[in-house]
Amino acid sequence: MAAEFVEPQGAYAELRQAVVGAGLLERAYGYYLWRASLSFLLLAVGIALPFLFAPTASAPALLLSAVAIAFGSVQVALIGHDAGHRAIFKSAKANWALGSLCWSLSLGISFWYWTDRHTRHHTSTNDARADPDLQWAGLVAYSEEIANARANRSIWLTRYQAILGPLYTLFLPFAFRVEGWQFTLNHLRGPRRIAEIGLMIVSTLAWLLPVAVMSWWWLAVFLLSQSLAGLYLALAIAPNHKGMPTWAPGMALSFLERQVLSSRNVAPNRLWDFVFGGLNYQIEHHLFPTMPRVHFGEARVLVKPFCAAHGLAYTEMGALASYRLVLAELRRVARAAASSGAA
Repeated sequence: MAAEFVEPQGAYAELRQAVVGAGLLERAYGYYLWRASLSFLLLAVGIALPFLFAPTASAPALLLSAVAIAFGSVQVALIGHDAGHRAIFKSAKANWALGSLCWSLSLGISFWYWTDRHTRHHTSTNDARADPDLQWAGLVAYSEEIANARANRSIWLTRYQAILGPLYTLFLPFAFRVEGWQFTLNHLRGPRRIAEIGLMIVSTLAWLLPVAVMSWWWLAVFLLSQSLAGLYLALAIAPNHKGMPTWAPGMALSFLERQVLSSRNVAPNRLWDFVFGGLNYQIEHHLFPTMPRVHFGEARVLVKPFCAAHGLAYTEMGALASYRLVLAELRRVARAAASSGAA
């Protein structure tokens, strides 16, 4: 696919000039004020529900509490995502402070770990070796090349990855916490390291303290909510790049080519815009990562015809169709790997 597209000189600069001229890279403080406030409110309501339901401790109350916490947690994480891209404030320090509030303090997952991981994803989108979102700890293979490069220990996992893949997502928040601590202890230094450790300790204690009051009830709510948050996060990010072209390590691609051809939009509407937190505009987000999400819809109006005019495939489909495609791709890779002797 990449070989069919020859990027005209200055094409991305032309597109960026149109975006800048439309004011789409300007800060959107009013939008983020209400959206961040709502996200934290949703998380606070979710945390309050188990205390209200504690006397009954019924299964429906458990599920409702866990769903509310999971939804609020991911919404807060998505605000932190935008802060990590410096899409909220002009000041880098202000973005980092909000990102740390969202991730390190509120969720107990290192903001600096997530920022490092996510920056590598944007830099090396769908690179078979360099994109951390394709690694999945060697559990899932999104292309035959990745499957064939895996050790024999992954054979059984690859064969059943269409079934196991969704199950792995239930453990994402726990894996992120562990990896976040490892990153903080091994890579951060000085005041940043001290601050990050302090925030994550406070967060961990805050999430565990209710056990002293509600015992097993809070523990059940917490564990279920984290699993559901992992599933929700996976559903928000899976349509973005999975099942799109992957690139061999070191393959020469322009920025425009890599970001557009590797990305897929979920057809926008008000519901998806809210639930996905802007990630359904994945092409626009990857082309302009510092753009406030509230401007993605206007950017799409510019980007989509631009891609058509330059013969660059712009992929967009409904959410359910995207999920079906991702699962079908997991099955296809498993079958291909099996036939080649890798699975």
